[in-house]
Amino acid sequence: MTSQSPEMPFWDHLEELRWRLIKSISAILIGAVITYNYADIIMYWLINPTESLSIDLNLQVLKITSMFTVKLSVALFGGMILGLPVILYQFWRFISPAFEDKYGVAVISTVLFSSIFFLLGMSFAYFVIIPFSLSFFTSLTAETIDVAYNFTLEGYLMYILWLIFGCGLLFQLPVVSIFFTKIGILTPAFLREYRKFAIVVFLILGAILTPPDPVSQILIVVPLIILYEFSILISKLFKPKDSLV
Repeated sequence: MTSQSPEMPFWDHLEELRWRLIKSISAILIGAVITYNYADIIMYWLINPTESLSIDLNLQVLKITSMFTVKLSVALFGGMILGLPVILYQFWRFISPAFEDKYGVAVISTVLFSSIFFLLGMSFAYFVIIPFSLSFFTSLTAETIDVAYNFTLEGYLMYILWLIFGCGLLFQLPVVSIFFTKIGILTPAFLREYRKFAIVVFLILGAILTPPDPVSQILIVVPLIILYEFSILISKLFKPKDSLV
C-alpha cells in the first residue's frame, strides 16, 4: 500500500486503515510467538520482586488450564510491547499526511521517542512501583490476625503486567504533549496552570502505592513530577511559532 494523501477518497482511507491494522496485529502476533518461547524466563523475572518481601508469599495454580492461560497472557503482553514500535509507526504513518506538512510531526523520530519513554516507564514500574506496592499491600494485615498470603499465579501476574504496561503508557506524557502542542490544543501555560493539580494527583498516587514513609513516597512522586516538568519543556519547544503563550 502506498502512503495516503489528503486527497484520498473516504473508502481509500478505510482501506489504508485496514492495512495499517493488519500490520499492527501481525506485529503483536509475531511478538507474542517470540515471547511465548521465553515465557518461563519472563515469569521468573516478574515473580522475582516477591523475594524481597518480609512475608511468605505463595503463588498457586488452581486450574488445569491456568499455566497455559498465564503463559498466553504473558505472550500477548510481550507481543504488544515488542510490537509497539510497529504499532506506533503504523499509527503515525496513517495520520502523518494531515500533520506532517502542516505541523512538522516527524514519524520516525516520534516513534523512537515514544518507544524510549515506554521502556523508561516499564523500568520505573518494575524497579520502583512494583516493589513498593507489593510491600505496602502485604503489610496491611493486623498483627493479631494470622493470615496466609496465597495468591493465584494468574492474578499476581495480571497485576504486575498491568502495572508495567500502565506505567509505560503514563510515560507517554511527553509524546502526548508534543502532539497536542503541535495541533494547538495544549500550551505550556495550560500545563503550568494545572501543575499544582498534577502534583496533588502524584502525591495521592504515591500515598496509595507506597508504605507510609516519606522516602518511599519521594521515590514515586519525584520522577512523576520530573516527567510533568519535562512535558512542559517539550510543549514549550514544540509550540507553534505564532503562539503567544
